[in-house]
Amino acid sequence: MLIRHRRAIALIAAAGVVGGFTSGCRAPSDPPPPMKMRIGIGLPPKASGAPGSGAEMFVRLITSEPLLTNRRDSRQSERIATGWKWDDAGTTLTLTLRRDVHFHDGTLLTPEMAAQILRKAVKNENQEEPLSFASVASVTPRGEDVVEIKMKERNFLVIPDLASVVMSKPDHPEIGTGPFQIVSQDDNGTKLSAFPRYFRGQPGLNEIDIVYYPTQRKAWASMMRDEVDMLHEVSREAAEFVEAETTVTSYKFPRAYYIPLVFNVRHPILKSAEVRKALNEAIDKEALVRDGMNGRGRPADGPVAPGHWAYSPPAQPFVFNPAAARERLDGAGFKARAFSADRPASARFSFKCLVYSGDTRFERLAVLVQKQLADVGVDMVLEPLSQRELVGRLGKGDFDAFLFELAGSSLSWAYEWWHHNPDGRFDSGYRSADAILDTIRGAREEDEVRAAVAQLTTILHRDPPAVFLAWQATARAVSRKFDVAAESDRDIVANLWQWRPAAAVKPTRQAAR
Repeated sequence: MLIRHRRAIALIAAAGVVGGFTSGCRAPSDPPPPMKMRIGIGLPPKASGAPGSGAEMFVRLITSEPLLTNRRDSRQSERIATGWKWDDAGTTLTLTLRRDVHFHDGTLLTPEMAAQILRKAVKNENQEEPLSFASVASVTPRGEDVVEIKMKERNFLVIPDLASVVMSKPDHPEIGTGPFQIVSQDDNGTKLSAFPRYFRGQPGLNEIDIVYYPTQRKAWASMMRDEVDMLHEVSREAAEFVEAETTVTSYKFPRAYYIPLVFNVRHPILKSAEVRKALNEAIDKEALVRDGMNGRGRPADGPVAPGHWAYSPPAQPFVFNPAAARERLDGAGFKARAFSADRPASARFSFKCLVYSGDTRFERLAVLVQKQLADVGVDMVLEPLSQRELVGRLGKGDFDAFLFELAGSSLSWAYEWWHHNPDGRFDSGYRSADAILDTIRGAREEDEVRAAVAQLTTILHRDPPAVFLAWQATARAVSRKFDVAAESDRDIVANLWQWRPAAAVKPTRQAAR
């Protein structure tokens, strides 16, 4: 899989429930509220292509628990680890663990087991773990509830990256520590049951049946036939219909992924920072979000999400200005050509853009970007590729540009994508941000991180490695038969264990009145 989905695990406790139900107690003759939920997922069971594109990732969210979790501002909160502290040198990190966490087979999570799981993550054998783990020298259990992590060097990014490490058995990842446990699993779906020893409390639902569908359209059709109670993801095409449906509630939340148009700065023309600035000025990001994403997102100005605690807006952001883009390209020596019989195109220059062909959202955005660049005389030729072809080309640096999505939930991802690494997922040749990204990695205080992120923003605008197009958003839909523990702008799945049948909470609400 090209871009990893390790940060999907961002569970936090929520307060409150969704209203909108009629009040009143159930009559004695009423049947008991259903304690089972059916979830429809319009994805293949295994990940293929776009990040997090497999249904198994969703299953992992509700069957495994991370060491730490991320708050809305991307700071860390306790989960299985209740405390964490650096020594004075910033090279030894001590984690304090809960003592009441059990795996689904009844085994108690001990520091020895947690250390074993962490060591496997640090090995990074499948290149699925954060780059910051390469700085870990050793992981050692201490006493009844402590794990000690010794570093080869200071690396501020290790703590946020611990939110990606879930406590599931190393040799049996299906045995986790989350609120629901796997009963059975095949290519058609997964059956789960509540885990009675879940350390945060008894789940409100007894059973969850997850059904896999070949497309989101088929999953949505099943929900309309009352065959499923929840739609894993509301597609952009179905959003209008879902929001108009009175039997379900749609819950929107931002995805921690942005879509950039990334340049190979070794390209004979794209190596010019002036050219890359002009291409930024030529792009109408508001139109891309509106027309290419059906409004499901927001324009991006860099790789750090606007809600991140260290986010710093650019002092002089790129503004859609085709006239300025044309003038800048003229000044860089790439003047528009006149039409002629033997040269029907009037492009100043041409470059190829690789696009993942397995997802229409990328091709749709790429076509809109292509049209906007054509308006300033630049010919962007689209080259759709399969996953295998795309991965191979990017890893070798064999591209002029590419359009895809990148994870952006923490500063660790900014380091991973924009610090030069010839052995990384893609090699664009960009090196301008290396020094400031190293400063972020080695920082100790928040003020130091904020100052460095502000400098990073300046560098990425002075010498842009890409056009940062848009941050994405999505939604889930749930039948109003269920009372959802929702929190604004957060994924409702984070608190699935707190959901209840709506009928079950009505007597309590009535009594409260």
